[in-house]
Amino acid sequence: MENLIKQKLDSIAECIFTKIQNTEPESFGLYSGEFGILLFLFYYSKYSRNKKHKLLTEKYAEKLLEQFVEKEKLHTFCSGLSGILYLFEFLRENDFIDMDISEVQPLIDNYIVARMRQDILRQNYDFMHGALGVGLYFLKSKTNTKYIQELIDYLYLTAVKDSSNRIFKWKSVIDDEKNLLGYNIALSHGMSSIVIFLSRVILNGINDEKIFKMLSGTLNYILNQQIDFMKYGSCFPNHSLESSDNVLKSRLAWCYGDLGIGIALWQAGKGTDNSFWKEKGIEILLQSTRRRSYKDSFVIDAGICHGSAGVATIFHRMYLETSREEFKDATYYWITQTLNFSRFDDGLAGYKTHFKDTWIIDYSLLTGISGIGLVLLSFLEDNQQSLDEMLLLS
Repeated sequence: MENLIKQKLDSIAECIFTKIQNTEPESFGLYSGEFGILLFLFYYSKYSRNKKHKLLTEKYAEKLLEQFVEKEKLHTFCSGLSGILYLFEFLRENDFIDMDISEVQPLIDNYIVARMRQDILRQNYDFMHGALGVGLYFLKSKTNTKYIQELIDYLYLTAVKDSSNRIFKWKSVIDDEKNLLGYNIALSHGMSSIVIFLSRVILNGINDEKIFKMLSGTLNYILNQQIDFMKYGSCFPNHSLESSDNVLKSRLAWCYGDLGIGIALWQAGKGTDNSFWKEKGIEILLQSTRRRSYKDSFVIDAGICHGSAGVATIFHRMYLETSREEFKDATYYWITQTLNFSRFDDGLAGYKTHFKDTWIIDYSLLTGISGIGLVLLSFLEDNQQSLDEMLLLS
């Protein structure tokens, strides 16, 4: 399989190098745009040790650096400035490149704080598209802790609590088309990301009694949503039980369902030395290793968000954390499936992304070939998957 992965990586890289030489940047986001593509190119250039690849990557980085401040108006982690700034910190830490924006940094920080406050007023905590993404950047940069405290206070004040403060939950939009509000327990847009954010706050040494209350209360609420795996085929639904008319099995994916909840429990347990949360996370994730057919998993493409590469990444992360053979075996299976999903003659290195009942060309990190390439490269080099942190997996 090693040779197949190498061939696929080279094909993905060829597609991306062709793109950056022949088209202008369209969007700059970490998950959805050009900076996510750049991350793949940094890793691939280091892997290939090809001077031409290194020069093309550096030239591309310079182009993006020149343009993003003027052109990027979004503040979000997924598609805007918070994710880009987080990436700059990551690149510096991992000795790829120092993206120096010191002259404009204060202006950018002020801008994203203002946008974060707008999100707070709208009670939009979504880490991908709302206030938590700004908080994740400030945690990473270890600057402006007062804004992290502001976020913590906001979360505490806006939470729906029971009389004994044993349950904490937050409403959010769970159906954009119908503008339907509910309680989202998932990683991508829901309370599992709040759990991971609070766990990171604790690991950063920020002590506030409210943080521990919220962490415990949120996990209590999430665990109350557990359903019978033998009956439904998953441990949790997509949304909370009170936000769904029918109990439905959730997909096997990074974005929604058991994997994100299991990872959130594991990280909270590690961050607070809580053995129950750690063991519960492992239990959920081990159950998930049994879901392999389409009927069991609903996995239909290869991307990180809702595809096989994201599933493989999570299982490999848990193998690195626990050395459990079940996770190693599941990683191998889903990497194999990722290679098998390269089946389109008119795709990018054979890949297309399933989106709203159709198939699209996608270069991005979260749903496209840049993310697929990064996952394959991590598996090939058997590294510690340092980039997992940008997906809230470590």
